[in-house]
Amino acid sequence: MSTLDYYRSIIDRVFFTSDAEKFPAFRRVAAQLGDLKWTCVNTADEIPPEYRNQRSLLLQTVRGEPLTPCPGTRVHQCCNYYTIDAFIGCSLGCSYCIMQSYLNFRPLVVQVDTGPAIASMRSLAARLPLMRVGTGEVGDSLQLDPLTGLSSEFIQAAAELPNVRFELKTKTDFVHHLLDIKPKGRAVIGFSVNPQSIIDLEEGSAVSLDRRLAAARLAVEAGYQVAFHFDPMIRVADWQAQYQAVARLLTDFDPSAVAWISLGTVRFTHDLRRKIADRPYLYDEFVPSADGKQRYLQPLRVEMYRSVAGILFPKYPVYLCMESDVVWKKTFGALPQEIPEIHDIFVARRERSE
Repeated sequence: MSTLDYYRSIIDRVFFTSDAEKFPAFRRVAAQLGDLKWTCVNTADEIPPEYRNQRSLLLQTVRGEPLTPCPGTRVHQCCNYYTIDAFIGCSLGCSYCIMQSYLNFRPLVVQVDTGPAIASMRSLAARLPLMRVGTGEVGDSLQLDPLTGLSSEFIQAAAELPNVRFELKTKTDFVHHLLDIKPKGRAVIGFSVNPQSIIDLEEGSAVSLDRRLAAARLAVEAGYQVAFHFDPMIRVADWQAQYQAVARLLTDFDPSAVAWISLGTVRFTHDLRRKIADRPYLYDEFVPSADGKQRYLQPLRVEMYRSVAGILFPKYPVYLCMESDVVWKKTFGALPQEIPEIHDIFVARRERSE
């Protein structure tokens, strides 16, 4: 299936605000999907209730802050990530997706003007020794990207900032439109990874692990660094063998081509728990954490992290996503700021002294 056929299979109609029409991303979408039903709205609230679903696409300009830091929590180590909400919503259909609990407005949203986020990125980069930023927090970075072309604008802008690592996170293999971009700077293409059995059961229409790794190899050949995210790790019956098999596949990548690898176990809010009540992995034992999310018992999380980190670290820079000091010390024997391979990531939000 071509990418155009793919978008015609998942999108029925397009809504847009009038101020979005002047931007290149709007014109790219119109050139490819111009024969669908298009409706201009003053605000997103004007979209009829029957079309507030993920088969509708909304093109608008930036609403709210264009760039925001990961909020973190006081008892979890934060990896100092900044996010740009260029894409809001995703129709891949992963069962565990946290967006189900806090995105009440259901159309796929693309904020077509990259200027405000790029300006904020430049301003902040001037004050930080290292800045990690990406578009994959509330939507898949690449699901709609061949249609909109937004990532090329961000990559080329970030290439002018030598201390910026701009990451695109995805569960697709949509990388071909990015391969010839120049300059790439320090852009990173990140892939969520899980054993294929979990992908089949829990990750909807996301592409297979083999296709993700093939796309990662193409990205490396084109001059990108790649990242891999074991997040969320789920305790299935033979979880250790399955996750260690995935980790061994990653050792085929030259360490110099891998920017980072993150590990995080499945976690969910009370609201999300109600929405995914039928998933088998929820019958494991979970405990409430300080950030309001349910997590596996601490010894179980440590066991899972150590089983994968033992294969990959320290050859590859591995870090834990939103974990406590205790879990860090039990997994690595040290806090992240004390580990040379990932030290820079965890001190990156300290502003430069004047």
